[in-house]
Amino acid sequence: MTEVCLKYPVQLASGKALDRLTLRRAKVADLREASRGSVSQEDQEVALLARLSGLLPEDVLELDLADYKALQDAFRSMLD
Repeated sequence: MTEVCLKYPVQLASGKALDRLTLRRAKVADLREASRGSVSQEDQEVALLARLSGLLPEDVLELDLADYKALQDAFRSMLD
């Protein structure tokens, strides 16, 4: 599990404020599930990061780009 602290906290659809999130390690099943219904590679990535962090895809879309990049970097570091 990897924790990512957000530079720009967001308000989730549930009303909860989010200033950090935790990514769990991905499994092949996560990648397969994220690809279902995803039209583009970007949609698939958002779905995968949402799945690994326990967020809704709509919540991931509300992240600041700097925080989204940090989330991407955290995910990529788990692939090594």
